[in-house]
Amino acid sequence: MPTKKTTKTIVKPASVQLWYGENQSLLAIELSKWLGLFRAKYPAALVRQFVYNEANQSELAAALHQSINSNSFFASKTFIVITDCLAAEAKSEVGKLIEQACSQPPADLILVLIETKKIAWSKPLPKIIKKSAEAGAVKLKEYLELPLVEIERWIVTQAKERNGKFAPQATRILAQAVGNDFIALDNEIAKLIAWRGDEEVRSADIDLLVTPKLTEDVFAFIDAVGRRDMRAAQETLNRQFAQGVSPQSLIGLLAWHVRVLAIVRQSLDSTDKRLAARELAENLGLHPFVVTKALQQIPYYSAERVAWLYGELSSLDVKLKSTRTEPEVLFSLFLSKLSVLKPATGSGLDI
Repeated sequence: MPTKKTTKTIVKPASVQLWYGENQSLLAIELSKWLGLFRAKYPAALVRQFVYNEANQSELAAALHQSINSNSFFASKTFIVITDCLAAEAKSEVGKLIEQACSQPPADLILVLIETKKIAWSKPLPKIIKKSAEAGAVKLKEYLELPLVEIERWIVTQAKERNGKFAPQATRILAQAVGNDFIALDNEIAKLIAWRGDEEVRSADIDLLVTPKLTEDVFAFIDAVGRRDMRAAQETLNRQFAQGVSPQSLIGLLAWHVRVLAIVRQSLDSTDKRLAARELAENLGLHPFVVTKALQQIPYYSAERVAWLYGELSSLDVKLKSTRTEPEVLFSLFLSKLSVLKPATGSGLDI
């Protein structure tokens, strides 16, 4: 019996992409890499970037028309990035050209559409793009806030690309310190690898060189807990969730801050000297800003309380990953445990 020959279909990557989502810093890093690779492969190619608005519609339409409708054998490769173009009307010239690019992707054009706002998929132009994505002509990519473990993996990958290496603990500390700000993370990775050279980046290097992304709400939360003002603590948590901060990012920021409290508390408890903030920062190899923040709160936190709080944060982290309970509920339960703490005594400060 003769065998039936089958034809294998080779699917090429979509030349039209729509990138969107809350994690705009990660999106920006990936776009930068794409542009770098494109320029390296096609040094003479054209790269154009637009932020859509009414004033540049004519220029944008002309650039799209030339790239989409060029049938010349000598047509050059083009990379066009348009930000927030889904505000365009589907029946406008720009809207029609984007629809044409989605339905008939030109071989010599890479078109990346970037949306910084929430997409209304029910509107005509987004609906057209989504339909083209379902047909395989457009690639949709949503950039979400990453949990701490994914940020750590990202750091390891970026370090390898720069021929650098991070100690596991250093990777976690950096992820906690900076969170989902990937532009800042990329800069910190480059700085740390340049600092260590061929050697592994260690925790001490991060303490010395990296200023954590300490949000005022995280500081206010720790401060409110120390003062036993649970109403204020709950309000700061509610505000963070309302702003769309991911639970894992919040855990990371809190863990970093509690770790700094532990370092400062240990240093104060190990000496009878009254230390000023700048002197303590120099002794610990921490940024003065970070130490100043910690010293404002350390009277509320004994060594035992800091250790207990860190343990409760670790437990909360496990529950967030292993249960289906809403994060807001888990954080409220966490806060209720903190409410039973008694005031700490003894500061040893001279600020």
